[in-house]
Amino acid sequence: MLIAWQTINAVRHPNSKIFTRGFLVVTPGITIRDRLRVILPSDSDNYYKQRELIPGDLLTDIGRAKIVITNYHAFKLRERIEVSKVGRALLKRSGTGSANDRDRRSDAPARNARPNGLAERARD
Repeated sequence: MLIAWQTINAVRHPNSKIFTRGFLVVTPGITIRDRLRVILPSDSDNYYKQRELIPGDLLTDIGRAKIVITNYHAFKLRERIEVSKVGRALLKRSGTGSANDRDRRSDAPARNARPNGLAERARD
């Protein structure tokens, strides 16, 4: 209900600084993250429509919400491992080597602390 209330008010009062359309939901695991897809307005089985949480004429407003659902594992730092020359060559051929090369840079922990694509999805 909080997502619906905030989004509808943000859409109806676009100049207000107290309402938002952007939400980050952090779950304790992948299963719960998958089950919470029903809070996404774009989901065919969303709770807003299925459980009639909001009037039908406001469903288009709730569709303007920007919701990102992730699990806390996405915020954990990734483990670094040393890779042999042969292993590195195999990774580069498969297209994943460039990410491993970037992880060796000194700024890797700060970059890896964010879920992949979270910043891009939240800006839309």
